[in-house]
Amino acid sequence: SQKEAGFKNEIRETFLTVDLKPKTLEIIKTLKKDKIFRGNSDVILADTAAKEMQKVHQLTGGTCLLDESGKAIILDESKALFIKEHFAGDKIAIFYKFKKELELLQKHLDITTDIDEFSSTGKNIALQFVAGREGIKLNKADALVFYTIDFSATTYFQARDRMTTIDRKFSDVYYIISNTGFEKQIFNAVSKKKNFTTRFYDRAEISEEDNR
Repeated sequence: SQKEAGFKNEIRETFLTVDLKPKTLEIIKTLKKDKIFRGNSDVILADTAAKEMQKVHQLTGGTCLLDESGKAIILDESKALFIKEHFAGDKIAIFYKFKKELELLQKHLDITTDIDEFSSTGKNIALQFVAGREGIKLNKADALVFYTIDFSATTYFQARDRMTTIDRKFSDVYYIISNTGFEKQIFNAVSKKKNFTTRFYDRAEISEEDNR
């Protein structure tokens, strides 16, 4: 184990709350109530618990996959703008879940997806959870930033450990949490080594006050 090998790194976790646009919150509430949101030219469906959970997950990151056209769109840039401002001057590694989130992050931050370029330049890096959660060292980063949180407990523990080295005393991990409280509910499950499933989501009431 790392402990047996002499690693003494402490992971310091911090939650940073971002207010989503009122329109985004309206869509989430409508999906939970009516199981469908009708836009001007497309729809968002949440007709099963699993699909509702997935759509809310997308929306809290500011993107969504539409159901009629199959097109992924950007709806809310609040999280990306917050990261740009809050971590200005820092070299960060960002974990994201959905492909459209990378496009959103690249719009506002100087980002690479190549680990060698990240290590040798001043650029930040963005990695999709599955691709970046193991086998990659992010020790050049000042901090890890979870743009959202994956439903997998294994992914959570592997991803947050990417900065750990034998000579590093602290690793700072930041979770960008929307004011729905949804991501905090995911964290509460995966940090206890439980995958976040519809069993957890069915009991969860999304509220703007949950994460305050």
